[in-house]
Amino acid sequence: MLKYSKLITGIVFLFFTSSAFSQLTLQQQDSIAKSLVPIQDKAVVFVIRPTAYAFAIRMDVKCDSVYIGTTGPKSYIYTVLSPGTYTFLSRSENKSFLEVSLEAGKIYYLEQQVKMGVIYAQTKLKLVEEEKGRKFLSKCKLDHTNQYAH
Repeated sequence: MLKYSKLITGIVFLFFTSSAFSQLTLQQQDSIAKSLVPIQDKAVVFVIRPTAYAFAIRMDVKCDSVYIGTTGPKSYIYTVLSPGTYTFLSRSENKSFLEVSLEAGKIYYLEQQVKMGVIYAQTKLKLVEEEKGRKFLSKCKLDHTNQYAH
């Protein structure tokens, strides 16, 4: 049974990185992303912006200086990474850095908090527990502007 689980996970991972994923509807992409299971040699990281606060402000997210996507209100992005320590950056009026040590076979949830700033919204990244992360994820949609940023 474990062999089949690993095989299915591998096929799903290849599917996400293929052009076939971009041919699906946004609703299908969202559904598939939300049903990701831990990948044997990789870590999955969701960056979730669970509120509608500052709805007109989009916020860029980078991992070790590499752009992984932009979030809007009640949306999320995700990335699949090798194990190791990474620095995530969320940028708005300010910059918020969060260093996270990732282990293979795990899913991580980063909450992108939004607060009132001087000119416009400020941001802060926070690592949240799985239960809270899944709850946030269930109430958000995959950000449609990031179709190719996985």
